[in-house]
Amino acid sequence: MQKVDLAVIGGGASGLAAALAAAEAAQTKKISIAVLEKNPRVGKKLLLTGNGHCNLTNRAAGSPSHYHGDPGALAVLNRFPPEQILSLFQKLGLLCRELDGGRIYPYSLQAPSALNLLRRGLEQRGVKTLCGFDVKSVRKADGGFQISSPAGELLARRTILAAGGAACPRSGSDGCGFALAEALGHSVTPTYPALVPVKTDPVRVRPLKGVRCPALASFRLGGKSVRTSGGEVQFTESALSGICIFELSRCFGELRAPRDAEISLDLFPEYPGKKLEQMLCAAANGNRALSAPELLEGFLPKALGIELARYALGGGSKQAGALKPEDLVRLASAAKQFCFPVRGTFSWDRAQVTAGGVPLSELTGQLESKKCPGLYLCGELLDVDGDCGGFNLNWAWASGLTAGKAAVHRLK
Repeated sequence: MQKVDLAVIGGGASGLAAALAAAEAAQTKKISIAVLEKNPRVGKKLLLTGNGHCNLTNRAAGSPSHYHGDPGALAVLNRFPPEQILSLFQKLGLLCRELDGGRIYPYSLQAPSALNLLRRGLEQRGVKTLCGFDVKSVRKADGGFQISSPAGELLARRTILAAGGAACPRSGSDGCGFALAEALGHSVTPTYPALVPVKTDPVRVRPLKGVRCPALASFRLGGKSVRTSGGEVQFTESALSGICIFELSRCFGELRAPRDAEISLDLFPEYPGKKLEQMLCAAANGNRALSAPELLEGFLPKALGIELARYALGGGSKQAGALKPEDLVRLASAAKQFCFPVRGTFSWDRAQVTAGGVPLSELTGQLESKKCPGLYLCGELLDVDGDCGGFNLNWAWASGLTAGKAAVHRLK
C-alpha cells in the first residue's frame, strides 16, 4: 500500500491550489503530497471555465454580495483576496489581463495556459499526480486515512477532500464527493443546479429563439421581486439564458421549486414607464400607417416586437394610428414587465456550479473538519457558490490555498 503525508482527492481548481499551497508551505521539510484524480488528466473542468478562456478571478471577488450559501465563506475570501490570487499565478509565470466587469483571464485567453503552469508548478515541487485513481471510499485508519479505489489503496496522514460538486458531470464532477463527506460524518445541505438556463413556456419563447437583447431581469414570486440582474438575455427553444438569467437561476432551487415563480424582463431599464409611453406615442403619431409590431421595430429586434405586441395587445394587426392611449400604456407596461413563467431549470449537465453542499459551520476557520480531524474540505463541495465572472474560480483558489496551507502546518 502506498503511503503519503498528504492526499488531495480531486485534481480540479481547488485541489490543484491546495496541493500547490501545501508544497509551498512544506518548504524544505520532506512532506510527500499526492493529488488523486479520477480522470486521465487533472483540470478537465478548469479547461471549460469562461468558455475556455479561464476566468481566473474578478477584481470584486472580495465582495460578499457576489456569493451565496454559507456566510462563513467571507473569512476565507478575505484571507486570499484577488490580488493574492494574481500574485500566485504571476509567480508561476502567467501573464494576465483584465477585461470588462473586472474579469481577469490569462493574457492568452486560453485555459491551458493556466492549467499547464499549475501542473508544471506541482511537478517542480515534487507533488505526485495519480490519474485514473477514482476514489470510492475514505475511512479513518491508524495514523491517518485509508483511501480506496479500483486502482489501488493509499494511506495518508492528512487528507484534503476537493472532489467538486455535481455540476458539469462530463468533467468528472458527479457529486461523489458529497457521499465521501457524509461517510466521514458530515451533513450536506440540499444541492441544486446554479448558473444554468431557466425553463419557461415553449409556446411563449419559441418564436423568439435566437433573439438576444439587453434587459434587467427579475426573479419574482407572488408578483414581488426576489432578485434582479442585468445583462444580455438569450431566448432559446424552451428556456431563457444569458449571464443575468444564470444569476437568477439558483432562486428556483433555493426557494424549493415554487409554482408561481416568473422572470420579468425590463426591456428598457434606462427609461421610466412614463417616458417610454411618451416615446411610443411620438412614434405612433409619426408613423400612423404602421402596425404595432412594425412600430416597435425602431425600439426592439423585430421578433421581440412582434411578441411584445401580442403579449400586450393580444395581436399585432392594429395600426399605430388606431392605437388608443390605453393601448400605448399597455405596450409600455409590457415592455417594462415582459413576464415568463418559470418551469424549472436545466439539469446538472448544463449547470456551471453546484448550490448547496457541506456547511462551513462543520469546519474550522482553516477548513479542517470538526467531525473528522485531519480531514480538510474545499471548493465546490462546500455550501458556497458565486455569480458569473470569475467568482467561483476565486472561491476554488482561496479555499484550496487555505486547506493546503493549514494541512501542512498540522503535519509539521
